[in-house]
Amino acid sequence: MKKIITDEGLFNVADTIDRLINVDISARGAIGVLFEAARAQSGGKPMCLAAVELLKKAIKPGDYVFITTGWAEQPSNIPDKSETDGPAGAAALARAIRLTLGGLPVILTDDYLVEGMKPVMTAAGFHVTAPEQLPKSLSTELGFACCPTLAIVGLPVDVEEDRRMESELLDRYRPSCCISIERGGMNRYGRIHGMGGYDFSGSQAKMDFLFTGAAERGIATLGIGDGGNEIGMANIEAAIRGKIRNGDRCKCPCQSGIVPDFAKVDVLVTATISNWGGYGVASLLALAGGKPDAMCNEELEARVLNSYLLAGFHDTISSCVAPSADGCEAAVQLAVITLIRKSIFMGLSHFPVPDCE
Repeated sequence: MKKIITDEGLFNVADTIDRLINVDISARGAIGVLFEAARAQSGGKPMCLAAVELLKKAIKPGDYVFITTGWAEQPSNIPDKSETDGPAGAAALARAIRLTLGGLPVILTDDYLVEGMKPVMTAAGFHVTAPEQLPKSLSTELGFACCPTLAIVGLPVDVEEDRRMESELLDRYRPSCCISIERGGMNRYGRIHGMGGYDFSGSQAKMDFLFTGAAERGIATLGIGDGGNEIGMANIEAAIRGKIRNGDRCKCPCQSGIVPDFAKVDVLVTATISNWGGYGVASLLALAGGKPDAMCNEELEARVLNSYLLAGFHDTISSCVAPSADGCEAAVQLAVITLIRKSIFMGLSHFPVPDCE
């Protein structure tokens, strides 16, 4: 990988991105608590930088990378459709990992969300194939550039079947990294909660076993979330229990709070909207890897957001099928990407590696 920005410049850009993606546009009052706790845990290092360092160290060309996302947060009304936060960020991460590190992304989601995920990932420029076919997509033997390709695998809601399948996937494909973005995390009683304190366990595949299994196998793990109830938030359990609404006491019979305390991750990234965490980490990875073309951009992201109309995915705030996430319209989502890109190019102008000036 070609180095195009100094270490100081990369740190400064990462710090700016951290703060951009954690601005409390939604005014829910939670992200400040999560941000401060996660930054403190990282020793003051920008979370996005810690994530990029983890990815660069873990992933080699041809390695499988598991990315889990998708949340059917209205299982009674629309039982087979995801909210719009999560999939777009997962697509951005998958693209940067594929183009920058040569990793082979596999999207893991609920089995009933697989068909909806396909147009989203296609809009991000991916071919979709079976996991075992992914290594073939790296071939350039006939003179063509490698086609960005990923796989989408669905998992069932049943706890024991989840545990078995996730263990099998880890052993079969031996991923070098497991990533979660906007994916509900279990507590010790096997419950998955929304921010409002309600129980979503009955409609969610339990992806936590993927992360406990990864830890047992020495596989790198990254979690991205925005509410305190996602996989990875166990890293900052005390802050969530003490300062986040419903953190210590939920509205379901377990009465143990929304914070997951079952699976921790190596690096936690918080964001006001989880997609923004995906945009930030993906764009910084592209910068650190010397591949600016792998960054998020407004044109590509507009395509991804519009693909939600084909997928039937909905904004969890308005409950409408729309190219928006968590109540923020497409214009807001694209503005965040514009600001991320601007900070990167300003950083490049101030801190170029000498032979790249």
